[in-house]
Amino acid sequence: MKATLYRTIISERKAGDSLPGARTHDVITVATGLALVPIGYGWVLHRSQSSEMAAVDTALLVGAHLLSGMMFSPDLDTDSAIDNHWGVFYWIWRPYMWAVPHRSSLLSHGLVIPPLLRLLYFFTVVTLLYFGLAWGLGQIGIVVPDYYAQTAANLLSLVRTHPREVLAFLIGFVTGSAAHSIADWLVTDGKHVLHGVGIHVAKDYTEHDSWERRHQEWRL
Repeated sequence: MKATLYRTIISERKAGDSLPGARTHDVITVATGLALVPIGYGWVLHRSQSSEMAAVDTALLVGAHLLSGMMFSPDLDTDSAIDNHWGVFYWIWRPYMWAVPHRSSLLSHGLVIPPLLRLLYFFTVVTLLYFGLAWGLGQIGIVVPDYYAQTAANLLSLVRTHPREVLAFLIGFVTGSAAHSIADWLVTDGKHVLHGVGIHVAKDYTEHDSWERRHQEWRL
């Protein structure tokens, strides 16, 4: 796995992409997700004594990890390749990109709060879009059911009735983002750690934030 990751980093460097780029982060997300499988299964099995419950909670944990790392990446605070994962819906994250400073430890690249904020942001945007659609249809006499209220009620019900499953999902969502942030830290400030395990990163690592100037200009 280390060799695969190293080859991906080298290929992106030759292609002129920032390090680590989107492909490298995807590899890191998948690799760390696979590592979570035995850890999560063993932890839940120890607490619940049920193999079926352990399998479900582990699936939630790893699924949330992959979802967070690939779709709710910390790099959504930039105009980066992560947009491609959202396809035609990339515009949903434009207000987030304009408002959040890049690599902010509080709002984007922190380990715990930022991924949960992105989840809340996404839910808020989808709700507002639904409100707008419902209002527009209402102007022409079409009544839309209050799915937003039903969704909110169902989510609150899940927290009360399945707290362990919700906790597994939230932990996975946090670890998926944390894997990205920690990788960024390693190649910017922790190169000596990578050198210790045989992965060599160029000393001049200025391309990682090469787009930050353009991002700041858009903000202004």
